Amino acid sequence: MAYKLIILAPSAGGKSTLMRYLREHSKLHIAETDEEVMKANNNVWPNDELKNKILVPQTTKEIISRDSVVYFASYIPVELIKEARINGFEVILLEISMESLIERNKKRMSTENYQDATPWFKMQLDTYELLKKSRLIDSIIDGTQTVEVLSKQIVSLAEKKLQ
Repeated sequence: MAYKLIILAPSAGGKSTLMRYLREHSKLHIAETDEEVMKANNNVWPNDELKNKILVPQTTKEIISRDSVVYFASYIPVELIKEARINGFEVILLEISMESLIERNKKRMSTENYQDATPWFKMQLDTYELLKKSRLIDSIIDGTQTVEVLSKQIVSLAEKKLQ
């Protein structure tokens, strides 16, 4: 049996840190929306329309056709989440409060030269609430835990799928 996990987390939600850690400390196959979009667009960051209307759906469809993958994203169209679940994916939400996101955003803007992600937070959190209400989230994990703890939880979920 294969492991098929989608990890949803908002911008500044720790996806990149967790992915780096998992790549270094596990044998899991990791995919991430922005990396896949860049690959699909010849390593050039696309405009929002191309990204959201064409490249995100295209790359997500390819990823959810894989046998074993942990896919990190802040947004996946609902119809593709439904398709992923039909294909055997479990959808996990890294839950983080608005206050924590704002603090993380400030830190990454000053230390890592990221752009301000606050304009997206409310929409992302509202979308996750709708996904929860629609029962499209299988598990919720406290996203404020250490990267080591989060990593163990994700590896454990993947290992359960392999049994």
